[in-house]
Amino acid sequence: MKTQETYKSFNSNKSIEELQYNISSAISIMENLSLELEFYEHLLDKPIYKKHAINLYERLTNYKNEIKGINTKRVNLLNELYSHTNHIKIKIECEDLACDNYFVKEHEDIELKIFGFYNALSNFKFKLFQYLESVLVN
Repeated sequence: MKTQETYKSFNSNKSIEELQYNISSAISIMENLSLELEFYEHLLDKPIYKKHAINLYERLTNYKNEIKGINTKRVNLLNELYSHTNHIKIKIECEDLACDNYFVKEHEDIELKIFGFYNALSNFKFKLFQYLESVLVN
């Protein structure tokens, strides 16, 4: 039986610099992911598949649609990350404990979204690679 990964936050003891670094790393990964998704779309359009694979066109079309959905989620998450970067600047200026708690909660919420996104992306890539392995011409 596969163990379910769960999100665990360790942000309450991190410095602002650590949180900024984590956000900038996540932004970089999300920005670069667009190239990977473009490659998958390009790969799905190439004539490199077995001609008599069952439902080949439909399956490839479904994967292309999934890629578009993933890319939409990626862009939305990237916008949230950019917005969160601006909130970090507000957090630096704020010295109130309530402000700190609000910021940490906001940071944890976005990290949870990133965690879920990466898990969904990993599952998608696993399914895609398995399928491609079965239909690629040798």
